Amino acid sequence: MQNLSLSAYCKRHNLPKSTVYKALKAEGFDTSSGLSPEAVAFADSYFLDSPTPTPVATALPTIATGNHRGQLALPQQPSTLDLGVYRGEHAPLTTFEPQDIERFLNSCDGFLEAVEADFYHQQAVTQRKEQAAAMVRAKVEQVKQAQLVYQLRSESLALHNRALDAELQQGMTALGKPQSPTDQAA
Repeated sequence: MQNLSLSAYCKRHNLPKSTVYKALKAEGFDTSSGLSPEAVAFADSYFLDSPTPTPVATALPTIATGNHRGQLALPQQPSTLDLGVYRGEHAPLTTFEPQDIERFLNSCDGFLEAVEADFYHQQAVTQRKEQAAAMVRAKVEQVKQAQLVYQLRSESLALHNRALDAELQQGMTALGKPQSPTDQAA
């Protein structure tokens, strides 16, 4: 018997492929070359309310008529039975449709996937912020150091410029100033 593909099985029974795949994988079935008859039987029993029964050959009883008995007429069986009539009015059987349960499970899976994805997104944003904060801290330290070096250099140049200004002032006033008689005696 040829293996049935996972897609074909899921389409036939209107089931989500990922859900069926996860269940089969959890039970140890390999679906890479399709579903084996054992995998199909497991999936039927797991996902379907009433798995497709294997037809059983049944022999109809033969009624032998003899000369001492008349022919036995079997009563006509009704084609449908409404067991709700026999159950009573206070014992209705309610149930959910398999599609409703599957939709609910898929919604839950979607929620779990979305929560997981959002957590990783938040984590990535946080990591980018941590990297940005580290770069800002490093740049602030670099600017503080540059500011201190700049201040020290500027003060050093200012002191040197004052000394040069004093020297220039002294040289220029020495030439332009008439000598006093005490300066000439010296």
